Amino acid sequence: MPDAYTPDLPSLLPVFDVLPDPYLLLSPELVIEAVNEAYLLVSLSKREDLLGRHILDVFPENPATLEAHAAVNLQASFNQVLATRQPHTMARQRYDIPAPDQPDHFLERYWLPRNVPVLDAEGQVRHILHGVFDETEKVRTEKTLQISQTQEKLLHNAVALQRQQLYDTFQEAPAMICVLEGPQHVYQFVNPPYQALVGDRLLVGRPMAEAVPELAGHAILDLLDNVYRTGKTFRASEMMVQLDQEGSQLQNQEKHYFNLIYKARHTAAGDINGIFVFAYEVTAQVLARQQVQDLNQELAAINDELRASNAEFLLANTELSKTQQQLQLLNQQLEARVAERTHEMQQALHEAEQQRELLRLQQAMLHQILEQVPAAVATLSGPEHRYVFFNEQYQRLVTGRARRGLAVAEALPEVAAQGFINLLDGVFTTGEAFIGTEVPLLLQNSTTGLPEQRYVDFSYQPLFNDGTQTPGILAFIIDVTDKVVAHQQMTTMQAELLAAAQRRLLERENLYQIFEQTPAAVLLLRQPGHVIEYFNPAYGRLFPGRQLRGLTIAEAQPEAVEQGFLALLDRVFQTGETYVGNELPFSVVQPDGQVLPPRYFNFTYQAYREQGQVAGVSVFAFDATEQVLARQQREAQQAELQRIFEQAPVAIAIMRGPNLVLELANQEIIRLWGRTLPQVLGRPFFEALPDTAGQGLEQVLADVVASGTPHSITDMPVTLARAHTGQPTLGYFNFIFQPLYDGDNRPTGLIALGNEVTAQVLARQASEMSAQQLKQLTEALQATNDQLTRTNTDLDTFVYTASHDLKAPIANIEGLLLALREQLPAEALAAAQVTQVLDLMQDSVARFQQTLGYLSDVAMLQLAQTEPTEPLDLAAHIEAVRLDLVPMLLASGGQLLMQVADCPTVYFSPKNLRSILYNLLSNGLKYAHPDRPPVVQVRSICLPGRVQLEVQDNGLGLTQEQQSKLFVMFQRLHTHVEGSGVGLYMVKRIVENAGGSIGVQSQPGTGTRFTITLPLPAR
Repeated sequence: MPDAYTPDLPSLLPVFDVLPDPYLLLSPELVIEAVNEAYLLVSLSKREDLLGRHILDVFPENPATLEAHAAVNLQASFNQVLATRQPHTMARQRYDIPAPDQPDHFLERYWLPRNVPVLDAEGQVRHILHGVFDETEKVRTEKTLQISQTQEKLLHNAVALQRQQLYDTFQEAPAMICVLEGPQHVYQFVNPPYQALVGDRLLVGRPMAEAVPELAGHAILDLLDNVYRTGKTFRASEMMVQLDQEGSQLQNQEKHYFNLIYKARHTAAGDINGIFVFAYEVTAQVLARQQVQDLNQELAAINDELRASNAEFLLANTELSKTQQQLQLLNQQLEARVAERTHEMQQALHEAEQQRELLRLQQAMLHQILEQVPAAVATLSGPEHRYVFFNEQYQRLVTGRARRGLAVAEALPEVAAQGFINLLDGVFTTGEAFIGTEVPLLLQNSTTGLPEQRYVDFSYQPLFNDGTQTPGILAFIIDVTDKVVAHQQMTTMQAELLAAAQRRLLERENLYQIFEQTPAAVLLLRQPGHVIEYFNPAYGRLFPGRQLRGLTIAEAQPEAVEQGFLALLDRVFQTGETYVGNELPFSVVQPDGQVLPPRYFNFTYQAYREQGQVAGVSVFAFDATEQVLARQQREAQQAELQRIFEQAPVAIAIMRGPNLVLELANQEIIRLWGRTLPQVLGRPFFEALPDTAGQGLEQVLADVVASGTPHSITDMPVTLARAHTGQPTLGYFNFIFQPLYDGDNRPTGLIALGNEVTAQVLARQASEMSAQQLKQLTEALQATNDQLTRTNTDLDTFVYTASHDLKAPIANIEGLLLALREQLPAEALAAAQVTQVLDLMQDSVARFQQTLGYLSDVAMLQLAQTEPTEPLDLAAHIEAVRLDLVPMLLASGGQLLMQVADCPTVYFSPKNLRSILYNLLSNGLKYAHPDRPPVVQVRSICLPGRVQLEVQDNGLGLTQEQQSKLFVMFQRLHTHVEGSGVGLYMVKRIVENAGGSIGVQSQPGTGTRFTITLPLPAR
């Protein structure tokens, strides 16, 4: 570039230089002759690098965006202007500019170019006025807005899809779900299990009190009112509700038990507008537990809500935050640009004051330039602001109402009320310029007669004469209505988008919290491989410590493959058919390979779809382990009772209902009746034994069931058709009829216990002639009655009696085995098979004797609720037990340590204290860790009103699962050493019978500590 460049026009064009928009003045050869400050600012260039150079040399096309054809389009516009001598406005162009500090790098820019010819006196093009409007921020805003709209649409579709999936899940869930609206609790949604509770009655659209009138007076309505009023979530376990499923009569209401959650629903503003109800029926579990004494614990309450939200919400929030940050950055850039342009305009106006003389010399040229500049320009003269000059752009802005010599207030009367005349007066009076940015302007359209709202960037620049007077004002106005309206629309749209996204996020959060709080295990799987996309806390607790999310079921839960659950998932994914499982067992395999006891689940596998195709499977499962175990235990107990009844030495029968249907009968009573079991079971008593009718039993049995009062009969004559005779036979019987009650303490049947005394009665009758015989018969009868009374009393301790009575036969068998060994010839005893069989028989007898001993001990323990207590020297008793354990201590290399000096005396039964100490200390030695010798410590602590004993060992330790089974009778947790599973059960019963307590703390591989509290005698 030459050192000094002199274009073919006056050297200074101050007004051109201070124009607020970017302009170049080009020669017909497209050489840059002048450049204003605004152009230098937006092009990031220097004046000396531009002047005298071809425009396409200064601004080459970005090689990376040749498809935009920027240089070709610009050259074509210049050619059109030169050929037609008419202005040409180009469409938006992407024309990147060189990065000033990075050679060969370009900055992305979008422009709205306009090329205007400047003609000489002969009408030839002397210059080209090249103006550009930077559209980069607008394009970026449009892109950002488009991305936001796309994201909003995707978010909307995702929310709609998830809402449908949740709806389908609620419909198929094996739980009762409903949504209530308003303070009257109007049903808005109910799923099929909930509808099934009340039969065919219409629920949706009706208040709960009206749709289910049997709930009137029930605490449910008050609880719902409290949740609606306070917003606090309510949880209940095993709540009893009476419902009329048939819809007939209130007296037919059935009792149901539910675990339920009432959770308030909120509007976007946070106001409560309804309640979400989640419940599942536990009637079977409650009734089962009522029938089994050892199953009294309540179902586990719902765990605390998870604090973490899922990744999708975090991603949505992050994207929304990024959008907001981009908007803030855009606003900051716009404000900075306005401030820079304002400062530049002020500087330019100051320079214009200094150069006003030169301006006068170049007036003709400038008039011609200003006529063609793409901005509204006007010069005003005098205090009345009369038009001296205005260009075509200005005339279009005011719809042709400007006239030379006419005052602005006369031509545009509407602007006076808007303050523009006052602004002109201020500039004229003070001589200080005024600059306005995006100022609203209401102009009357002379064509339509209607006002039009416009927005303008403008400056009022005072024009000075030779002195300091202000003869006039230069008005420079740019119509920015499109930009302002677009920005307003964008701001409104961004606000609406933000509000919509927040509403949808709130809706998703509410649905998410429902899943997070439900006691059911919920799992969402995706793709044919069943990748775990989501699981709630209830599901995570089934597999503690495992990595689940993002893994397939086969990877995260390999035991599901072996147990057939993966095949079920494959079938549901492939067919789209829902699978419902009922009480299926599932065993969790721990990392060390240990298989935990099976748990039982009621569950559904349901396919969910996206765009009509199966995309994954949702899992909704309830833990039914307690229900299954309760039923299994009940069945086992029923079988045990049946066995006991079968062996009982008295006749026993159980009858149920008003018709006295025979539910159970043992062999003794079958023998008395002369019938078989199939002939009597399941039939009413007087239908199974019609020959007993009319003999007085009808009223007796009816009174027992009606009044709930026991009744006994003695020597009652009854005629029965005995099977062994085929003829009616008179017999005499002693019986007790004891009422049976249901859970509400209402008599529902009876149990009959007794025996036949025909022989005794006949003997008494035969000996009436002899006083001595009568006395003997009376004594025999009394003895028999006493025996019957004792037998009836001993029914409660039958287990003990059975175990005790079996000891003699086992002893006889043992004696017979001994005799057999003595009687067998030597050659027979020398046979290995004979010896092996005899040894097996002897071992079986020994184990049976041991089991009878345990049963006897347990039975006696259950009968003996209290034992006399006395002050005992704790150290002496521990030492006595230690002496018994010396062989075990020597064999294991173990130690037994005592710290009982602080509390040396306990008040307890000596026998029971020895049993407690022996069981705990011997267990500490038996279950030693293989890597270290056992160390067992005994400590005593005196506490207010009680003594605390602690027995600590360093053995194998116990898991939480093992600890829960530790005190169960016949429960053995380790099989590598001898044991019966009775010791700790007896310890617990001894302690609790004495009014104390026992607890355990243990860590696998570390050891176990038992803590026993024993009461002190009252002073």
